[in-house]
Amino acid sequence: MLTIFHRLAAAVIKEIRLILRDKEALIILFIMPMVFVLILSLALRDSFHERAGVRFALLIVNQDRGPVGDKLVEIFSQSANFRTEVVTTNGPAPSAAALDADLRAGRYKFAFRIPPKTSERALRRVQQQLGLQPTGKVPEASVALTLLSDPTVRGDQRALVQAALNRALQGVESGMLLQQFAAIGKRLAPFAANVPGVPALRAPKTLDAFAEVKDPDETGKPYKEQTPTSVQQNAPAWTMLAMFFLVIPLSVTLIKERQVGSLTRLQSMGAPAWVLLAGKILPYFVINQVQLVLILLEGMYVLPRLGGDVLTIGNAPEAIALVSVAASLAAIGFGLLIASFSRTPEQATTFGATSVLVLAAVGGIMVPKLVMPPAMQRLGDLSPMSWGLEGFLDIFVRGGGVAEVLPECSQLLVFAAICLIIAVWQFARRMANVS
Repeated sequence: MLTIFHRLAAAVIKEIRLILRDKEALIILFIMPMVFVLILSLALRDSFHERAGVRFALLIVNQDRGPVGDKLVEIFSQSANFRTEVVTTNGPAPSAAALDADLRAGRYKFAFRIPPKTSERALRRVQQQLGLQPTGKVPEASVALTLLSDPTVRGDQRALVQAALNRALQGVESGMLLQQFAAIGKRLAPFAANVPGVPALRAPKTLDAFAEVKDPDETGKPYKEQTPTSVQQNAPAWTMLAMFFLVIPLSVTLIKERQVGSLTRLQSMGAPAWVLLAGKILPYFVINQVQLVLILLEGMYVLPRLGGDVLTIGNAPEAIALVSVAASLAAIGFGLLIASFSRTPEQATTFGATSVLVLAAVGGIMVPKLVMPPAMQRLGDLSPMSWGLEGFLDIFVRGGGVAEVLPECSQLLVFAAICLIIAVWQFARRMANVS
C-alpha cells in the first residue's frame, strides 16, 4: 500500500512539474474564463434585465386630451413592465415615418398613438351600444389604436405588449360602462323609490368579481423560480467551459509523455495504469477548484465595481462544493478518455476542442437554454456541461441546496466514472502493447 502511495505521489509531482514548466499556459487557464465572464456579464446585463423584468421602452403619443387618454397614460406609466415616455399634443403629432425611425433606431421598443377626440368617440360608441343615443344618428365606429414595434422585437414580446394594451382598453371600457350605469341609476332612482320591491340600481366604481392572478413565484413554491441575471448565467457557464477546456492540456501532455517514454519508465517501476492516470487527476482537479473560486470572487466583488450585477451564490456552500467536485471529475474523465484514444497531440487538440465547443453550444453555455426552442433544450439536457450549469443555477438562482443538486451531481459522477473506466482500460491496453 505504501509503495502504491509513493508511486502515486511520484506521478502527481511529475505532473505538477510539467504544468509549472509552462507558466504562461497555466495563467491563461485562469485568466481566460475570468475575461469572458467579465466581458459577457457587462455586455449582456441589460438584455438579461429586460428578460427577467420584461421592461420595455414605450412611447405614447396622446392626442386625446380626455379621460381615456389620461387613463391609458396612467396605466402604462404605473406599470413595472414599461419605461413610458409620453408626448401630449393638440397639434400635429409625430408622423408615422418619424415613429418608425425612432423604433428602428432602438430609442423605443414599442409605441402607440391615442387619436384626437378618442374620449368623445368612445363615449358615443358606448352610449349607442347601450341604446342611450337618439335613433337616426350615424353609428360611431370603434376607436382604433395602432401598436408599433421595433422590428427586432421577438413575436412573443409583441404578443405580450399587445395583450397588455388590450387589457388596458378593456379596463377603460368597463369604467365607461359603469359610469353609464351609474348615470342610469341616478335617473331611475326616483321611480325605484316609488315602486315596492324594485331595488335601486347602483354601479360600483370598479368591478372585482375575480381576484388578481398572482405570480406563481409567490404562491408557495419551496424555492423561488427566477430568471438568472447576466452574471448568474455567465459565471457558472464559463466555469464549466474552463473546466472542460482542460481536456486539451491534459490530453496533450499525456500523449507526449507516452511518445517520449516517460510513462513507460514509470510503468517499469510497477505503477499500474490507474496510478499513472490518477497522477494527472489530482493537479487538474486543484486547477478546476481554483478556477471556480476566482470566478466567484470576480462576480461577487469585481463586477459590481464595474457597473455589473453582483453574483449571489445562495446559502449552500456545501452544495457548490459538491457540484464543483462532480463537474471537475467529469471534465477530467472526459479529457483522459480523449487522450487514451488519440494517437497524436494534434488529434487530441482537434477533437478535444471541437467536442468541448459542441457540448458547450448545446448545453446552454454559449447560448442560454431559456432562449432555445424546446427541441434544442431537450438536446442540451444530454450535455454534461448542462448538468453542471443547472446544478449551479439550482443554487445561485433557485435557492437550492444539496438535495436539489443531487440529480445533476449524480449524472456528472456517472459520466466521470464511465469515462475513467474506459480511459484506464484503453490506456492499460496501449501501454501493454508498447511494453
